Amino acid sequence: EGWLKKMREEGTSPNVVSYSSVLHACAKASDATRAEAWLKTMTDGDASSDVTAPNAICYNAVIHACSKTDRIDRAAFWIEEMIKQGIQPTVNSYSTIIDKLAKTGDVEGAEKWLTRMADAGVEADVVSYNMILSNYVKSGDAERATVLFDQMLARKVAPNTVCFNLMINIHARGGDTASIWKRLREMRRCGVQADKVSFNTAIKGFVKSADMPGAERLLQEMRAQGLQPDVFVFNAMLTVSARLKDLGRAEKWLRRMEEEGLDLDAGSYSAMIDVCSQVGDTQRAEQWLKKMEAQGFQASTTTFSILVQAVAKLGDMAGAERLLARMEAGKVDASSSTYNALISACAKRGDIERAERWLTRMATAGTLADVASYSAVVHACAKASDLPRAERWVKTMETAGIEANVVTYNSVINACARCGEAARAEGWLERMLAKGIAPCVLTFNSLINACAKAGDVARAERWLSAMPERGVQPDDVSYSTVIHACSMKQDPQRAEAWLEKMRSGVGGVVKPTAFCYNSVVQAWARAGDAARAAKWLTSAANVDVEVTAASFSAVVAAYMRSSGLAEAERWLHRMIAAGLPVPLSGSGSIESLASAWEHRGEKARASALRKLGTEVPVSSGASSRPSRQRGGGGNGGSGYSGRGGASGRA
Repeated sequence: EGWLKKMREEGTSPNVVSYSSVLHACAKASDATRAEAWLKTMTDGDASSDVTAPNAICYNAVIHACSKTDRIDRAAFWIEEMIKQGIQPTVNSYSTIIDKLAKTGDVEGAEKWLTRMADAGVEADVVSYNMILSNYVKSGDAERATVLFDQMLARKVAPNTVCFNLMINIHARGGDTASIWKRLREMRRCGVQADKVSFNTAIKGFVKSADMPGAERLLQEMRAQGLQPDVFVFNAMLTVSARLKDLGRAEKWLRRMEEEGLDLDAGSYSAMIDVCSQVGDTQRAEQWLKKMEAQGFQASTTTFSILVQAVAKLGDMAGAERLLARMEAGKVDASSSTYNALISACAKRGDIERAERWLTRMATAGTLADVASYSAVVHACAKASDLPRAERWVKTMETAGIEANVVTYNSVINACARCGEAARAEGWLERMLAKGIAPCVLTFNSLINACAKAGDVARAERWLSAMPERGVQPDDVSYSTVIHACSMKQDPQRAEAWLEKMRSGVGGVVKPTAFCYNSVVQAWARAGDAARAAKWLTSAANVDVEVTAASFSAVVAAYMRSSGLAEAERWLHRMIAAGLPVPLSGSGSIESLASAWEHRGEKARASALRKLGTEVPVSSGASSRPSRQRGGGGNGGSGYSGRGGASGRA
């Protein structure tokens, strides 16, 4: 402006170039008001200058200034003004607006301007399209990016390397390797040379999908195009190996790196620590950590967290704590997931004190505890059957402003179940519902278990029946817990009715498990109805359900009590034929049956049985309970699976 004023003072008339330079300065300074004022001076003139007709460059500078200051309406006004003055807007007139809208996230607005541009007879260039594609990459909207890309091709706009790289990037983020290959083929067909960025971006998709054959093929393609893979690409191969839990393959890629003269970087070491941790070889993972530090690289929070979680998962609390101390010594901030791994490991062991200690230490370190942190401590309390403590921690987390989630409530309800506190379990369910948290099958299984532990079969049955009404389908654990509760209450007929319902399959009811059959068999055996127990044992065998040694022994004992020694012996032989260990002593054992025959004066049969006991697999004694169903936990034989237990993290 100063120099423009000086021109006038010296009698030199500014021309369009003079004004366009001033307008450009205003745009660079994001001063739209000033730019508009100068453009008005050009068109209207003033006391010290004549009218100077602005050209497209002048208008574009003002449009740019307006767009930069979010005044899209004014930018649109100046485009209309250009047209009125008979000046054809250029690509830059529109691309400035498109760029601004795309960067601010208004992609729909940007696309409308792209269409408006085409309608005005101005052909958009690839840069205009790339502006919008960049936004789709950020938002991960592959569908709309693909539509826009196809539109660009339909309008005969030739895509460049940047354009293809943007498309490859959006496919890579979604792990869509088929689309990545499609774009690489299109690049060749369009005569666009893929560069290192193209391949380094593409490899991310194969990492996400853990596609090692695809990644190896991509590497070959890269070499075929005369590009040498760098450390980034090899690190990607190591990461795929980690995702596949393939330590041998990771080591193979390391050797390849060495052969090609590439030095390992922090990413290489982190990937090796990851793969060793994934396969549970924490000792080797720690060795890689030492090598990493020896080379002057500092492991990140994520790398340490992966290793801590792996060590904690193996139950090596001392090792996990040693690693955390190492993090502190290296001034690496431990994340909430690092602490949560330690707290969860303590929880699985039912070590409440240690879990609580780590939660306190987490707060001392300035790391915010989250719902997972508190839920893990509540889980520890549940494992230890310490209901009051579990309830206190729920109150503590709510006081800290952290809302309990379904996992938290499942844990505390499971604590109620372990203590046989049915009413309290129901109370926690009501609190859960009042908070708008939908219970899941694990919640109801814990509740049913609480009723079963309290000996309240009718209550357990009511909750089982209520599950479908509340939009939750019972699973095998739900039914087996009720069946076992009936069995423990010496009500075999009731247990049998639930088993029959499961066998019917009506209404989507799940098929009965071995635990269900064994519970009913043993219930009838205890009730003295050997024939009914034998009937269910036969039914189980007919549907290839695994029958336990305890169930066979129970049937043998039931026939013995009803003086059916011949039938008892027949079932004992069936037990042996099934390859099950036969109890030597106790109820339903070889010795008890031999003694019964001896008591009847059948010494030869007694002797034959005792001889048989030396020739077949035997156990020390018969169990009075059916074996745990899959996932069962140490819950006093309730039949309640760990899937409905404290954490709900099946």
